[in-house]
Amino acid sequence: MGRVPIDDLDDPRIGIYRSLKATNQTRRLEQFVVEGERLVDRLLASRFPTVSVLMTDRHEPGLLSRIPEGVPAFVLPHALIDSLVGFPFHRGVLACGHRLPWPSLDEVVKAAADRLTLVICPKLSNPENLGAIARIGDVFGIDAILSGPTCPDPFSRRVLRVSMGAILSLPVLVSERLTGTADDLARRDNVEFFGAVADPEAEPFDSVARPRRLGLVLGDEHEGIDLEWLGKCRKRITIPMRAGASSLNVAVAAGILIHHLTRKSSPIDPDQ
Repeated sequence: MGRVPIDDLDDPRIGIYRSLKATNQTRRLEQFVVEGERLVDRLLASRFPTVSVLMTDRHEPGLLSRIPEGVPAFVLPHALIDSLVGFPFHRGVLACGHRLPWPSLDEVVKAAADRLTLVICPKLSNPENLGAIARIGDVFGIDAILSGPTCPDPFSRRVLRVSMGAILSLPVLVSERLTGTADDLARRDNVEFFGAVADPEAEPFDSVARPRRLGLVLGDEHEGIDLEWLGKCRKRITIPMRAGASSLNVAVAAGILIHHLTRKSSPIDPDQ
């Protein structure tokens, strides 16, 4: 379709980009929005179809030639972009992608053979934490994130932005019955769960051998891991800290633990 000039903010063709801050709840939408050149490029290179791209006329010269034929490239006067998206926007370009289903959990487990690393987030409140955990997990090669139904939508704008597009390649599987899913993984696939806790009585993370099939359970930002999930964990592991230090942000703690547990040199529990 090529270049499509837009001068009316009420044009229905750009409705997906309107009032993004107020419409961040995207879970039930078939489409999602990414912002900035880097994420637009990653969307274009991903398996997710690009529905459209929207750019300001100020950014058009460096962008238009990169948009594939057949993808509408809406061009908006730069002075109108803040009014359209609902907040000061300086990145100059956004794109709309179409959701596709991820591989099933069974497929993820089979593809991982005998060394599987899952990160399990039963409950998170902050989209930026989920985005950061996805970015970290993608870098260190985890196989998937499993999230509960109250966690942020993986395809929300803020999760996508903080993940730097990792959400486009790392499966984030949302389960309405995550505890039942965990029970199935333990019984059928021999997955062992480690719970990450801020408890000096727990085992230091770097003294524990990981199982070949590991589910690392991360807690809520404020309350940690609830008792039901702790009951599923074979081990509780912690990051030792100096006396009097406050606990780490969940994404920071995830980075330390995921890095350690995914290293090829990380010891494997011989009994697993």
